Amino acid sequence: MKYTASLDKSTKIMTAGLTVLFVGIGVLELSTFSEEAKIGAFVSIGILLAVYGAAYVFRTTGYTLTGDELTIHRPISDVTYSRQTIDSVRIVTKEQLKFTIRTFGVGGFWGYYGKFYNSSFGKMTWYVTRRDQMVLIKTADKIILVSPDNIDSFTRDLEKDTHVLS
Repeated sequence: MKYTASLDKSTKIMTAGLTVLFVGIGVLELSTFSEEAKIGAFVSIGILLAVYGAAYVFRTTGYTLTGDELTIHRPISDVTYSRQTIDSVRIVTKEQLKFTIRTFGVGGFWGYYGKFYNSSFGKMTWYVTRRDQMVLIKTADKIILVSPDNIDSFTRDLEKDTHVLS
């Protein structure tokens, strides 16, 4: 079963804002730098393009549940988890994730993904596009957060045919 993952309002605003900022920086540098200094403009534009490209290709685009696997879709490479390793599934609220620290990842630019830490849940890997409906998936050695648009159907289907302990 396929599940969509749309961006929430704050993610859309942050992504649009950073896109405008990056383009603005590039235009400003190219139009104001002297010919001798243009190499600096090209270097900084290259860095901005690399950051933008990396954020874009590692963003979450959707999820698929099969009988054996949970697949998190991304433009560059999908991430797959065996359903047999899932110990529990639960819906978590934004409030429960208050004071979460991003240790290595992205916090709003095309989504929220990467490594995060919270004193209640510990280390987590996020593949989230919206913070208003998140599912926490616990395996023996990892905690994963996802945010499918149809959260109830996703959790019901994920718990079905797995050894989830909920």
